[in-house]
Amino acid sequence: MITSSSERSIQITANPQDSFLSAIQLWGLVLLTLHLAAAKLPEENTWSLWPYTFLPSWLGWILALLAGTLIISSINQFIQNKLRLTFYALRFTFSHQIWFILISFFSGLLFWLARLRHLRWGDSYLLTQALSTPDLELRVIYNWQAPFTVFLHQRLWQLVADPLLGWPVEAVYATTSILCGVIFVYLLLTWMARLGRTPMESAVLAGLVLTTGSMQLFFGYVENYTIISLGLLVTLFLAWRALRGEIQLIWPVLALSLTNAFHPSTVFLWPGMLLLSWLCWRRRRVSAGGALWQTVLPPLLVGVSVLALMESGGHGLVALLGQDRPGGGDGVWFVPLFEIDPQWQKYQPYTMFSAAHLLDWLNIHLLISPFGLSLLAMILAAVYRFRLTLFDQPADRDYGYFLALTAAMYVLLTWLWNPDYGGRKDWDLFAPSAFVYTLLAGYLLVRVMRDHEKLSQAGLFAIAVSLLHTAAWIFTNTHLLPKE
Repeated sequence: MITSSSERSIQITANPQDSFLSAIQLWGLVLLTLHLAAAKLPEENTWSLWPYTFLPSWLGWILALLAGTLIISSINQFIQNKLRLTFYALRFTFSHQIWFILISFFSGLLFWLARLRHLRWGDSYLLTQALSTPDLELRVIYNWQAPFTVFLHQRLWQLVADPLLGWPVEAVYATTSILCGVIFVYLLLTWMARLGRTPMESAVLAGLVLTTGSMQLFFGYVENYTIISLGLLVTLFLAWRALRGEIQLIWPVLALSLTNAFHPSTVFLWPGMLLLSWLCWRRRRVSAGGALWQTVLPPLLVGVSVLALMESGGHGLVALLGQDRPGGGDGVWFVPLFEIDPQWQKYQPYTMFSAAHLLDWLNIHLLISPFGLSLLAMILAAVYRFRLTLFDQPADRDYGYFLALTAAMYVLLTWLWNPDYGGRKDWDLFAPSAFVYTLLAGYLLVRVMRDHEKLSQAGLFAIAVSLLHTAAWIFTNTHLLPKE
């Protein structure tokens, strides 16, 4: 029987799941190919791929081929069946919470064994020197760039780690990094078990987040972005609970306010929190007056606390408007639009619409989440092309709006903000954004792919490719000193 072109179009449109699965598989194969070709590509333009060149060539090929075989349905299904049998065999041994605790504990061991072995990213080296310098006049205790983070680590070193254990500052940072990672894994697993409507959906959601390149922040990372990564996850979790009516609005607002105090880059996420307040009010989770005071009071109290802390150390508003002004060495917040100030060339590596800026931006997001933004682009295209409905429940839709705006603001920040060291050296400044938009990608993915057989096939392949990418990145940093 011969079908017309219009009938074939109807058949394709009626089954968008196959098209979406093919798109994910195609992108995964492109990623694997790029990693295998990394040694042949110019490192300055494709630095997000260079960690793969640290693996022996034969091993890189074997791992990429093994991941690539997961596009074959029979092999993918075989692996799924083995994982499913293991899951059902273990689920009755302990409760979910016990398993989550055990997984988090063993994650901590992994974070320690594969911890970062150098101080060459961002301000890592400068932090270790400034917080522990013998010259008390120059020692940094109070700093507006990360008020609570710097104060916490400096005091932990000065009052506990140095006198009792003889640890250097970098050991204190590494320890808090790993502890934050353990809590992050436990909270994520606990939350995803509820966010996913089936165990398979929960596994896909957790797998996508746990295999992002941003997980490097928990491998003994010495910088000011590990605590805020945990703070962001707490904020997103509490926001989800607030929209479901389980807790008051004040708790996610307080979580974001405290996260701001640990690093002010997260201030740019407040549009999402304002939307959350409005959504809670619209759904009658809170009265208008309640929404107002619960949104205003926490940041006000936290802001006053930060100011009081800084003023008590003689490093208050004068320092904020002077030596600690936002924007780094040049005090310029955003990437210059069209020209670079000659006196600040060291801190302004490119202009907003230059190829160099675009390449750095693409490399950052490929490094921190190889599937995050690409999945979002595919989902948006599929929703538009096939007129798909994502959400059945109002609370789920509202949370999608909140998460989308929060992720959009973070991605916008990564495009606009001027990193003093350039995108490569300041990758960690933008790394927490991947946790937000990758979670959004997973949240939408499990709703776009309503065929759970295809979702599990796509999820397993995407997680395997993402894990390979991130494992190479983390393994490299346990050995290699990056080039300047």
